[in-house]
Amino acid sequence: MRVTRERGGWRFDGTVPWYTGWGLNDVMLLAGVTDTDEALFAFTEARAQPGLRPSPPMRLAALTAARTVSLELDGLWLPEEAVALRTPYETWAAADRPKNTNAGPAVFGITASALGLLADGDPAAQESARVLRGRLDEVRRHAYALADHPVPSERIEERLVVKTRAYDLMRAATTAAVVAGGGRAMDLGSPAQRLAREGMFLLVQGQTAEVRTAHLGSLAAPY
Repeated sequence: MRVTRERGGWRFDGTVPWYTGWGLNDVMLLAGVTDTDEALFAFTEARAQPGLRPSPPMRLAALTAARTVSLELDGLWLPEEAVALRTPYETWAAADRPKNTNAGPAVFGITASALGLLADGDPAAQESARVLRGRLDEVRRHAYALADHPVPSERIEERLVVKTRAYDLMRAATTAAVVAGGGRAMDLGSPAQRLAREGMFLLVQGQTAEVRTAHLGSLAAPY
């Protein structure tokens, strides 16, 4: 997103490929880069307006109720008082990049919910739940210890390893819930398939190039 000075305010041009909450949110925060390489964040109303055009709601594999659209911005003008933050891009990026290297709590929540389904199953499913729950406790402790580390920009490689382990564990737990459910897990009313689809969304939520590279490398690692 490009942001330029215009008429005492700021003009936004570009595409927002993914905006969740259209028709549900009253306001939204837009971000872009200025001609002088500053990161600029500004608030505006979350509605169609001159210079801002939403797409129809996307049909997604998960979280359809959240109403996700893309936004085309072509000369959206916002006044100076709408600006929430204006700072050198590299300063902002240096503080922002480490955030997505941590494993998110939602991943652990989906995993725990899938294990809850397994725990209600037959003895084989219950044994799978027991083993996977032990792994969940271990990975979650490690992830939260890293999240509490006083310097977010340190131990990045370790954070990425733990994040991909959390993804692997979530995938194992949701897959196990589907397997344990058998054919009935394919019903759209089944919580097992819903958790699997929600887990798929979390694999790409807030994904950066660094996280994507680490995750793909983990998936392609030798057995």
